[in-house]
Amino acid sequence: MTQQEPTAPVVKEQEYGAYASGEAEREITDEMIALAKSRVGAERAIRRNKWNTEATRDAIRHYAESLGMDNPLYSDPDYAKTTRWRGIIGPPTFFETVGVPEQREWTAEEIERSRDALSGIHTWYAGTHTQFLLPVYPGDVLTPRSFQGDIVEKRSQFTGRTVLAYNCEELWNQRGELVVRRTTSNIRGGRQKEWGEREKYAAIEPQTYTSEDIERIDAEYERMEIRGANPRYYEDVNVGDELTPTVYGPLTVTDMLAFASGLGIQMRGSLAHKLAYDQRKKIPRAYLLNSSGIPDLIEAVHWDNGIAQRTGNPVAYDYGSQRIAFATHVLTNWMGDDGWLRMIDNQIRRFVYLGDTEWAKGRVTGKRQENGESIVEIEVWLEDQRGRVTAPGRAEVMLPSRELGPVQLPPKFTSPPPGWYS
Repeated sequence: MTQQEPTAPVVKEQEYGAYASGEAEREITDEMIALAKSRVGAERAIRRNKWNTEATRDAIRHYAESLGMDNPLYSDPDYAKTTRWRGIIGPPTFFETVGVPEQREWTAEEIERSRDALSGIHTWYAGTHTQFLLPVYPGDVLTPRSFQGDIVEKRSQFTGRTVLAYNCEELWNQRGELVVRRTTSNIRGGRQKEWGEREKYAAIEPQTYTSEDIERIDAEYERMEIRGANPRYYEDVNVGDELTPTVYGPLTVTDMLAFASGLGIQMRGSLAHKLAYDQRKKIPRAYLLNSSGIPDLIEAVHWDNGIAQRTGNPVAYDYGSQRIAFATHVLTNWMGDDGWLRMIDNQIRRFVYLGDTEWAKGRVTGKRQENGESIVEIEVWLEDQRGRVTAPGRAEVMLPSRELGPVQLPPKFTSPPPGWYS
């Protein structure tokens, strides 16, 4: 693979101007941090639906395809009904797309305590600790509960004064069963005021490829394997075993828009024309001016180079949640349809840019049997073509056992994810 000369475009003045609302760029203050800390532990007043109000076969298939997942368990009803699940289920992180708030009246005080004290400060996805308890089937409706987690002030070489903000979430299905429990973290920091002000990533050049490079990547796509209906038994796994990597890339704008479509833009701000205008009036800080002076959603950092440069990056970059999903992909391919991804804990450490290629990799680090469960511990990580580990993590997979029998759900967790508030 070769790298071309730096091609970060010259940034026009309006790219570093005000928000689309005409307001000045916000910076983190002592007052913001104090207010955010005063709200730790408060339940968030969730009042909007997620992208999907109900899990459907199409929604599950669209999400799987948006990530390049080709396991027929997520898309082929004839195949899926032969598995232990007796039908299609969502990939592990599909739950992010589904949710209908609890039908309740929130008081003015509860709504105020739910507000983001750091509104207008840029957000980068930093990682998640997720416990998976039950599958999501077509027809399921999930009700989310969300709590404001810890607020930790940091100093960053990249953004200067920074806040690490945690959020604790659980989702319940219509049968009153807890499906997922997780803690996510986000880095909050100001944007740069002019291109090159932040030097950490400014020198990174867009990746270019020869036809031979593409052929080598294509060969790795060919080597990917889905364990599927062939059970992987606990007794057959050894510490040190390596998982067959999954590959993604080179990353294109098409890939980013495909994922955004499957996920359903996290801010649910992918509205068009009059609806986008209505939202811009309601949430002006969610919009920035692009290089043509046109208001566009902040989410465009994932496909618009000019808006991405506002954050100190040379070009558009991927979604953190996309990388977490890639980490689950290599695990589900390896464990087979009779296994269950019990937990994943990943951190997003570096940016992955348009043009980059990345691999999800894993290695068995331990195994244990407790409470009737056969658990395999796995180091899992994302690595790019530069050899950088961009998302280190660990996971626990439950496998069928010749001694203890099939996987039993839900898993017997003895404690919630770290930082949980109830």
